[in-house]
This record gives sequence, C-alpha cells and structure tokens, in this order.
Amino acid sequence: MDVNPRAARPAVRALYLSERDLASMWGLSVKTLQGWRLRRKGPPWRRLCGTVRYDVEALEAWVAAQPGGGAAA
Repeated sequence: MDVNPRAARPAVRALYLSERDLASMWGLSVKTLQGWRLRRKGPPWRRLCGTVRYDVEALEAWVAAQPGGGAAA
C-alpha cells in the first residue's frame, strides 16, 4: 500500500492578506483601501507587526453582508 503523505494534509490557506494583495485581488488601488480605513468604511482590518492585514474570513463575511445590486436576469 503506497500512501502519499502530501495527500493527507489539508490545503494551506492564507489567513491574512496584505493591503497590496487585497487591492490587486479586487482591482483597487492601495490608496483606495487606505482612504476607506481613514473614513472607517470598507472591510475590517487589523495591524499585525506594524503592517495592515485583512483577515480572509472577515473579508468573506463583509462581502456577504454588502447589499447586492443590479437586476435579476
């Protein structure tokens, strides 16, 4: 019986994103995210080790809570 040790491991997922990573994913500028933080608008964030980070689970919850737009097809 040949067991692949990598197959038994769960997939590693990033827990936090940098502002640059989030801006790139969402097609925004870093300045937009900075402006949202300044105005206390936008997704939740925290400062870890002196840098701004976005918790992936909190981002998903924030996006799900945003009102939808557009019409149903």
